[in-house]
Amino acid sequence: MLDVCPGSNAPRAVAVLLHPSIVPVIDVFRSLDLLEDQYDLALLDGPEQGLTAYTGPEAAKGIVSDALLLAFALTRQPGGPFAYRPVGSRHGSLDEFCLLTLIASSRNLGSDLAVEAASLLDVASLDVMGPLTGEILRHMDAGDLVFALPSLPEFRAMMGTGSSEEVLVEAAPGKAERNLRH
Repeated sequence: MLDVCPGSNAPRAVAVLLHPSIVPVIDVFRSLDLLEDQYDLALLDGPEQGLTAYTGPEAAKGIVSDALLLAFALTRQPGGPFAYRPVGSRHGSLDEFCLLTLIASSRNLGSDLAVEAASLLDVASLDVMGPLTGEILRHMDAGDLVFALPSLPEFRAMMGTGSSEEVLVEAAPGKAERNLRH
């Protein structure tokens, strides 16, 4: 939610609350810092197990594998490090929201939304990242994972690049709500 002070265009705070089914997906990216310190792929067991609550074991392995490839590719981009929240946190950073938007918009990589998300993440080429994000989305679609793709005005408001207004971004009702185990 973006909350603007009355009489001011400056946002007070932006909070991103992730659906429980998306937390294990973003935890793969959050775990990358830990992997750099101690190269132990067992650190990805938690996110993979968390994903199996929402999708099958094969899709969970696919998401973790493809997200890890995307995470490594993103570390080679010219921008600085992303702001990540702690593993397991439902509170997401703006970088995490932007990354999820890029993944969810991979059905239409030519859209303004995909281009803006990529630009904010300093992604040099959607031609390289597109196949990686598309595979993650394909696996996510096979499971009960919920991330409502924001509209372009909602995304801009969340990122602070559009007009300042109050915007509430909610998860669309979906099949994950019948499988919520957290």
